[in-house]
Amino acid sequence: MKFYLSILLLPLFCIFSRTLLFAQDTAYNTVAGRTKYIKPGAVIIPATFVAYGCLKPAIKAIQNTDDKIWQQVHTNHASFKTNAADYIMWAPSAAIYLMDGLHVQTKHSFKEHLILDVGSLIVTGGIGMVMRKISGNIDEYKTYGTKFPSGHTANAFRGAEIFHQELKDSHELLSYSGYVVAAGVGALRIYNKNHLFTEVLAGAGLGILSTKLTYWVFNKVKYKSKRR
Repeated sequence: MKFYLSILLLPLFCIFSRTLLFAQDTAYNTVAGRTKYIKPGAVIIPATFVAYGCLKPAIKAIQNTDDKIWQQVHTNHASFKTNAADYIMWAPSAAIYLMDGLHVQTKHSFKEHLILDVGSLIVTGGIGMVMRKISGNIDEYKTYGTKFPSGHTANAFRGAEIFHQELKDSHELLSYSGYVVAAGVGALRIYNKNHLFTEVLAGAGLGILSTKLTYWVFNKVKYKSKRR
């Protein structure tokens, strides 16, 4: 189990270490000059979310929390069933294009939003698939037949992070609204008995970290092309 646990934590380690490294090395750049796009403090919360879920096999208290929440949901909301999360999870990323249509000031253009959206979707999905493959071999993740991490939640927070990054400088308060929608998707996955709390929490962290990594790659490539 220790071997599988160490492998499961590898994607988190890679994202976290690279993010911190390039944050300290002025990874993100603008035409006006170099700016730190990702600060070390910005990745601590989402990284903690992923780490919390990945440490489930090693920490009994995390397993017990999952069990208690699962039992409470089944007891108090046994008949609850909805597929709303299948659609709502796309709302944060779709909102970016709504901002484009309304000509709201954002950091990037419509074409760049497409690249960032698709890029973050690929990164999030790729890392998520690896984590699911590994966690499928660990007994603690197979107790209720759910999958680790939550793909719906990861996708929702992926879009929410894009929305935040694009609007945080021009419309700071509005930029956080995507997280509220994404949190609602996570709650629906739990109440719908599709996922455990750890799976939703890890999905949220995965979506945010993957999007930050996508932004780093995009802006680094963009800056290099402008210097040529």
